Amino acid sequence: MSGAFETSWTGNLFRHGPPKGPGELTQPKYQEIAEQLRAQVAAGVLAPGQRLPSEPDLAAQYDASRNTVRLAIALLTNQGLVVSRQGLGTFVHEPAKPFTALLSRVQSPSTEVHASAGLPVVSPAADESEMVRLVVETGPAGPSVAEKLGIGASDQVVIRRSQYFIGDVPWQLINSYYPSDLAKGTALQQAGEIESGSIGLLAELGHPQEGFVDEIGARMPDSREFDFFKLASGTPVVVVNRTAYSTERPIRLTSYIYRGDRVRLLHVEGTIPERFREV
Repeated sequence: MSGAFETSWTGNLFRHGPPKGPGELTQPKYQEIAEQLRAQVAAGVLAPGQRLPSEPDLAAQYDASRNTVRLAIALLTNQGLVVSRQGLGTFVHEPAKPFTALLSRVQSPSTEVHASAGLPVVSPAADESEMVRLVVETGPAGPSVAEKLGIGASDQVVIRRSQYFIGDVPWQLINSYYPSDLAKGTALQQAGEIESGSIGLLAELGHPQEGFVDEIGARMPDSREFDFFKLASGTPVVVVNRTAYSTERPIRLTSYIYRGDRVRLLHVEGTIPERFREV
């Protein structure tokens, strides 16, 4: 028994490719096809934007059923390597040049800062025109927002949702949540620009911002984010949650949301020699 176990263990872990000995586990056919296609992408045989062979051609090439080929394509799609376009076929994903958002702490007085200036874009794309669409809603906080704002999950919050485009490219979603007892009846409930900025307005209302906490993470997109960013399956979003505080309580939660393959978050502190600066 000991010898059989050692043979199987060694074969499974350290031997790659055919032939496989008795008792060794075989890799599912669709995974083998996916690995070979992935290797072709990595080697540049299949270039970014190039159309993959059709399902019948792949089935013939790899001596597999069309269903097996579909499973291989689905695996690559979920990994973000290929994207299917209705009626056109499946194409190698084209990596986009990322935007760069500045994550460094804002140095200007907090009362002068709009939410949109919290993490400004500092890449060359900043020279392009920016368009913003704003929607204002009121609804229950929900568990995750309630936890950050120190309120009940069923308590009402005012939500300001902004969609940002650079040129015609959707690049950022900003969702700001305000406790209803602070925002109700103020300009925060109106779908328009706030001249002094939301933090400035809260200060005027007696709730000046004294500090904030940033939490950064990645997750899979919800349906609203998936549609806005025009994502392929398997592409995550990067989220920066900024909770702002007065001396007494949380006054705002702002979520900055980006598609994970199209953003870099840049943090700069101190003085950097000119030739080493990234922006």
